Amino acid sequence: MRPRFVSKMRKILITGSSGHLGSAVLKKLRNHYEVHAIVRLEPHAKAEGVVYHAIDLSRDWSITKLPKRIDAVVHLAQSRNYRDFPERALEVFWLNTGTTALLLQYAHQAGASQFILASSGGLYQPATSVIDEQTPLRPPIGNLAYYFRSKRAAELLAEAYSTILHTTILRPFFIYGPDQAPEKLIARLIDRVRERLPVQIAGNGGLKINPIHVDDASEIIGALLASSVGSQILNVAGPDVVSIREIAETAGKLLGIQPKFEQVVGREEMLVADHGAVRALLNREMTSFPMGMRSIISLPNT
Repeated sequence: MRPRFVSKMRKILITGSSGHLGSAVLKKLRNHYEVHAIVRLEPHAKAEGVVYHAIDLSRDWSITKLPKRIDAVVHLAQSRNYRDFPERALEVFWLNTGTTALLLQYAHQAGASQFILASSGGLYQPATSVIDEQTPLRPPIGNLAYYFRSKRAAELLAEAYSTILHTTILRPFFIYGPDQAPEKLIARLIDRVRERLPVQIAGNGGLKINPIHVDDASEIIGALLASSVGSQILNVAGPDVVSIREIAETAGKLLGIQPKFEQVVGREEMLVADHGAVRALLNREMTSFPMGMRSIISLPNT
């Protein structure tokens, strides 16, 4: 049975509502709360029951444009230009760090009791064992270093408010599902199989992960808003561990295409998170990976 979102809060502010996760969260919340959504541009087709606030979060902005009172803030916004360093560094900073600082200040001033921040499971390094919330963070270096460090900075700011707000830091691990942006891992792998391009793997299967379906991730946020749990950090991951090879093979079966593979130098790695805490938030089984892939790819001749 799906959890019932009993409204303990009157007003919710959400950022990133046009994104993959944000749009799913918006659909779940708008029938149970008075939802205010920060958007860069107001959509032509506005969702019923949603109040839109046109604000560009990629630069300095003012909280004076927001409602005077709010009960919870759900900050999911992130830049799609996170790989463009250093050209888009300030945009990434404002979306990830500057905006988090402003929204935390706003949440406190507006009387909020909860603040939910979407960070990233990418703050961990691949490990030989399952990652839990106590695993030390080691943000990667390279062209994504600035992005991940801005995410970590946002976490530290949220943690500083944890004594006056119930702050929840979410570290998602490979959210996937229908209508995902094409640059994301599983969407990229599906496209490569569909276009009959080789999928690169190191070792026998390549990286092992436990991705989470967007329906599960959005429902977890709804459950958090309906709960009275104190400040916490949650790894947001799915129930099934799959390798890059297995993801491509699953896509191939659903598409009716034999995937191609290209061996690359490297070792097989694992970025698998303990999902026990988020599983406990759902009053149902989590979406299995095969079922989640079927939500993206229709079976041939169906």
